[in-house]
Amino acid sequence: MIILILINKTMLSMQRCGARIARKMTSELLQYRCSTVCSNACSTVFLALLLFAVDVSASIIPSSITYATRLDAVTWVFEGSKFSCQIHHNVDDFGTAMFERKAGVSTRFFLQSQSPRMKSGKADLVSQPPPWLMSESASVLSAIDVRHGETPVTINRKISERMLAELQKGMDLHIIRQPWYGDKNALLVVIPSVRFGDSYRDYLDCLRNLLPVNFSQIEKKSLYYNDAEELKSSARRYLNQVADYVKEDPAVKTVYIDGHTDSVGVRADNLEKSKERTALVVDYLVEKGVSPDMIVARWHGERYQVATNQTAKGRATNRRVTLRLSKELPHNTINASKPKAANASGESGSLNSGSLNNSSLNNSPANNAAANNDSTKNK
Repeated sequence: MIILILINKTMLSMQRCGARIARKMTSELLQYRCSTVCSNACSTVFLALLLFAVDVSASIIPSSITYATRLDAVTWVFEGSKFSCQIHHNVDDFGTAMFERKAGVSTRFFLQSQSPRMKSGKADLVSQPPPWLMSESASVLSAIDVRHGETPVTINRKISERMLAELQKGMDLHIIRQPWYGDKNALLVVIPSVRFGDSYRDYLDCLRNLLPVNFSQIEKKSLYYNDAEELKSSARRYLNQVADYVKEDPAVKTVYIDGHTDSVGVRADNLEKSKERTALVVDYLVEKGVSPDMIVARWHGERYQVATNQTAKGRATNRRVTLRLSKELPHNTINASKPKAANASGESGSLNSGSLNNSSLNNSPANNAAANNDSTKNK
């Protein structure tokens, strides 16, 4: 008898909750958010439904098309390296929910669909307690942008980190949006917190070893000197990042280093000065552990100007060493058997070795053309 009374009271509570929800469903947005209404009154109902193993996710939003993986089949997969850390969950019949952080880039979330389903516009991102967390209540985290396509949702750092925090404390995430094909029923994608913890711990461990920069951030740069012909502190910080990255990424095959001067003084002296500046960068990288065999060093004196020499600012811009990383081996490797002196016409010198002390100075149209291209690109 007590059980029947409890069930009757529960059903009455649910009816009242439903009536209040119906009165509030005056707009599409409120229809999606009605799960927050009467949460306390309906919590007993959810417990009863659980006892009978009824799927409650479909009842969270009236008339929704729900995409959710069965609890016994939920998995979170971690993948990581020093270049990228990610965890992802496959949503049955829909696609993939993925958190990713790449070297030098903040955390992002991607929802990928096997085929375009969602209509462009705004979707609700809801933190929803699973039925066994009756002490918690649902909340709308944000209205997120949706683009019709196979990656309908891309979320940047702040909201992505909030999503991770909600999953960590055991809350599910719901993404709710109308379908593009005009169905009156909303699409509901469920991202579960079940089995999230272990993969998330692996993800956090991966972040601790993530490189501070990625390839595109350090691929090319111009380095400048102070009046004492020393590398600036900012240049040294950059070279430290280059050395750390090159040692970890086997895809990087070549490091091109090109030295330049302004046009003040004698051309032959400027050519020698650009060689010395190149040597300073080469020696710094080798000291930091970069293999000399990867380095192609070239020096050009005043030949390739990128600014006017009529002003102090322009001359300072021309006094530079450019560095470029390449994932290809050098196309024109020069191995001269006899030393050649640099002429005073301002021609460039080059070598394919990390040490400038016992190497030959060479002139090559092919190397000069490539160096000119690098110099202007690194302006």
